Amino acid sequence: MCSVRVSTLDQAREGFSLGEQEARLKDFCKAKQYEVYKVYADEGISAKNDKRPAYQQMMNDVKNGTINVIVAFKMDRLTLSVCDVEKLMKIVKEANCDIDCLADESNTTTSNGRMVMRIMTSVSQNEIEKCSERTKLGMVEAIKAGHIPNRTPLGFKRNNKKLVVDPLTKDIVERVFDLYLEGKSHQTIANIYNKEQVLCKTNWKDSTIGKIMTNELYKGDYLHGKKTKNPTYYENIVEPIVSKEKWDNCQYQKKRNARHYERTATYLFTNKLKCSTCGRFLGGCATTKPNGKKYYYYKCKKCKTNYKEEEIKNGLLIELYELIQKDNLMNKYYTPFIKSKLDNNTEEYTKKIKELEKQKDRIKTAYMQGIVKMDEFGNELKSIEFNIEELEKKIKEEKQVENFNFTTNDLLVLEDTKKIDELVYPDKIMENILSLTNTPREEMKRIISIYIDNIEVNKIGEQTELKYIEYRKSFLADLVNFHNEYGVPCNWSILSDSSGSKIAMNHEGKTSKEAQEYFDKLQETINNDKLKLNYYEIEADDYLEDVGFIPNGDYEKVLRLIVLSDSKRYDDKTLRLGVITLDMESAILSRIGKTKEASNELCHI
Repeated sequence: MCSVRVSTLDQAREGFSLGEQEARLKDFCKAKQYEVYKVYADEGISAKNDKRPAYQQMMNDVKNGTINVIVAFKMDRLTLSVCDVEKLMKIVKEANCDIDCLADESNTTTSNGRMVMRIMTSVSQNEIEKCSERTKLGMVEAIKAGHIPNRTPLGFKRNNKKLVVDPLTKDIVERVFDLYLEGKSHQTIANIYNKEQVLCKTNWKDSTIGKIMTNELYKGDYLHGKKTKNPTYYENIVEPIVSKEKWDNCQYQKKRNARHYERTATYLFTNKLKCSTCGRFLGGCATTKPNGKKYYYYKCKKCKTNYKEEEIKNGLLIELYELIQKDNLMNKYYTPFIKSKLDNNTEEYTKKIKELEKQKDRIKTAYMQGIVKMDEFGNELKSIEFNIEELEKKIKEEKQVENFNFTTNDLLVLEDTKKIDELVYPDKIMENILSLTNTPREEMKRIISIYIDNIEVNKIGEQTELKYIEYRKSFLADLVNFHNEYGVPCNWSILSDSSGSKIAMNHEGKTSKEAQEYFDKLQETINNDKLKLNYYEIEADDYLEDVGFIPNGDYEKVLRLIVLSDSKRYDDKTLRLGVITLDMESAILSRIGKTKEASNELCHI
């Protein structure tokens, strides 16, 4: 018999086709006076292991005693594995069969031949392993350079074979993560995308959403060989679409959802409440009264403690209101401020629209000539028009921020004027907070899911205590990242005044002159309301345990503390701070004055 095998590399390098090997082997058999029983050929299959169809058939014939000599062109045509060659030699020995190779002295008829066989196989295996190492090294360098070998996932595109973020589709991916953190399931997100026909598709599935949620590329990392026993993890390979904190939050939320899944009712705090005693998450339950009203409870199964949902929600209202206001500031002012600092992509979007318009013309021509059918034409045209609309929206957004000339001081003024408004009109703020109680349950659950990761609850007698609130790390990380990269205000709230109100404190530092200029700007902004602000410079210890000053007015509320960067630093014993306060007497007079104006206007009407 003859055994031949060829790989693409062999044929390119040496020109040893199957036909060429077979012809030379038959001449070799004729010279050796071997009768050829059969030719066993494996084309384009590696000899790194013995799982090859023709090879397996040959070994069965050896074991059955059908053949007594295996003739091969070279030993590496049979196997490249030292382990497999020992197994092969054992099988042929037990079957009284020999191996004879044409191009080298490998054979089993002599001890020297068997030694050469082992040596040649070791050399071949070493070459294979070195080639594998070189390939892996090249793969590592390519991956680190952003050349990801897999299919291009949604939200990315190829630029010179390198994976980069696609501005046209990245928002679709980011929205998936945001919807999941709002409490939506994979299937619900798929249903939303199908209803909206995102990317002109109506075949979004929960499995598609699941794959997006677990793809490390979206946080900038890559897992090579995910389905193998020893995958390799690469960090920060591509530009991320979502932050690592947001991606990790979604994975954590997925694990919690697997343990606690509520199907029968909408629980506001599913997977959110932890028992302060044992650390377990609380399960939800509900009762319906004879009047039809439903009451929700949460219970710690281990500690046998019950908590009323209404009490927890009421205790959280002020926190939620402040978070919503902060988020509104981010969406209304901070996001445009950040976009105004980023590169303008209008030119790229316009170029893409021109390409899509050409595609539209081509598909119309193809339809008129009968090349494409009506349904194909309609689907293709719909997809092109959708992409054009999306690009036009992005161009409009770019134009909206072109004239956005806010500075970081302007953003601070926005925060402080909002705080002043709350101090001047506390009743209005309380009305807004209480209005949250009428928020529909699904919407309230979404709000809680966006900002709150978990709440540690405790029972003191019959009263429920919110012992510790842990906010979503992704939400907090966005604030910190926006501050570090773009200068968006990021305030401390580690201090409270004597009434318990939190005091904003920007830690990036200003000189005394800059702090005074900021104070003047803030005073000028609110001058129409006849409100009076005061500015002080004080000393405090490095632990901020005693931050006090002698006020100018009878009653003042602290608006902001400013670290003065031209004074002593944190590692010294004292620290100088700028303090901005609101004179509450002027606030009361302003409120009374506006009330009178409103009454007079009403009387006039």
